[in-house]
Amino acid sequence: MSLGPNDLLLSSGTLNNPPPAELVRAALAGGYAGVVLWPGAYLAREEIASDLASLRRRIEDGGLVLHDLDAIIVWAGPDDPGPPYYEEAEEHKTYAMADALGVHGVTVILHSRDALSEDAASEAFAGTCDRAAEHGLTVHLEFSRARTPGDIESAARVVGAAGRSNGGLMVDAWHVHWGPGEFADLLSIPGELVTGVQLCDAPAVEPAEYGNATRHHRLLPGAGVVKLDEMLGALDAIGCQAPRCIEAFHTERVEQIGAVAYACEMADATRRLLG
Repeated sequence: MSLGPNDLLLSSGTLNNPPPAELVRAALAGGYAGVVLWPGAYLAREEIASDLASLRRRIEDGGLVLHDLDAIIVWAGPDDPGPPYYEEAEEHKTYAMADALGVHGVTVILHSRDALSEDAASEAFAGTCDRAAEHGLTVHLEFSRARTPGDIESAARVVGAAGRSNGGLMVDAWHVHWGPGEFADLLSIPGELVTGVQLCDAPAVEPAEYGNATRHHRLLPGAGVVKLDEMLGALDAIGCQAPRCIEAFHTERVEQIGAVAYACEMADATRRLLG
């Protein structure tokens, strides 16, 4: 089933990657159309990794779409120390998981030890798209101020230079808000180039521990100062058809009220924002 801009996706990462049964309950309670899974978290559990068919059945039996895997880290510079990078699963294992689950796409983050040129980023992204194409996957390039590309415009140049039909941008509200660009930059690119959208909000003052806040202390859509109306208006104006994934990471809140209740909070806040 194809999803569109009126459909919400639940990222397993926002719920601290709960067991599949709990993830499905949370998605259904919140009225989500589909889910995004973190492969590193689930492949690390032997009982899940050894029976991905059961994971797929559980999600699909709930009427949910297994939309994306998030994320693959691709080393794009010299001095590659070799995978795995951070807590993410190795690329080939993520592709095998994608095959078993029948997902739509995969998010990719380019990483390097030193500053990366846009040419080098495009080359690395093109190679990733080629490998992912063998598994029928769309590749969403996620950008942030700490990496190359760092904003909407440079990310669009990287994807354009790569020239792969299965390549596009993942636009994360958090990274655009705290980055060097602005949401109006979306108006300069074609809507079909934006293949993924992640929504959250942010406080008025940049957190002192920015990296920790990125992963654990975001706000619900509409609860902060991010210009989400401008973001969504620009996406509508360019005809972006990607579903909206909510990435309002808040580890303490999930621990306080549970995955199901927090999934509902995120969905309710987003629907109020969408009108």
